[in-house]
Amino acid sequence: MRLTRTGWLVTTLAAVSTYVLAPDAPVCVRALTGTSYPDALIALASLVQLALSGWVLLTVLLSVAGRSSRIARAVAPAAVRRALFVGAVGALTLAPAHADEFAAPSGQAAHSVDGLRLPDRPAAPGTTAPTPRRAHPQADPVVVRAGDTLWGIAARSLPSDASPADVGHAVARWHAANRGVIGPEPDLIFPGQHLTPPIGKDHP
Repeated sequence: MRLTRTGWLVTTLAAVSTYVLAPDAPVCVRALTGTSYPDALIALASLVQLALSGWVLLTVLLSVAGRSSRIARAVAPAAVRRALFVGAVGALTLAPAHADEFAAPSGQAAHSVDGLRLPDRPAAPGTTAPTPRRAHPQADPVVVRAGDTLWGIAARSLPSDASPADVGHAVARWHAANRGVIGPEPDLIFPGQHLTPPIGKDHP
């Protein structure tokens, strides 16, 4: 059989279409059962186009082997050849663009952070470092000298304009902080004792 120019064009399109679509046939079959309707529709069109292309190539091979154009007209009528031409153009246009989409794994992460700037990245749970507590500064111990009283020591730890009531509260804090050294009587202190200043607002 001697192919016409149209026959060569249809055969070439069928061969190219088969070459492009055949490797993705298994992926297209899986896409038919997927959840994406557009992908399933494109996959169905690709499989139909692949079947038409294989049909035409088989017809041409049989016709060339038998040297009979009657076989070609019977197996691949004009309507099929026109459908193949239109489908081949569409398949060659859509197949490369959607091949990667079909091949993409369904479990691809939906919340990818690639490309986000650092301030926009979601914080991973449990990675926030706790804020360390600031330790209160520890003042040097006060050494009791001869003639010292707890009232006088407490008064010296306060501003000069402190009222007697403020000094009285400070005495109570000094006694509480050093009860193990002074004992139960806050008025009874001895030279050489080391008193620890109380931590609080009364200590400068």
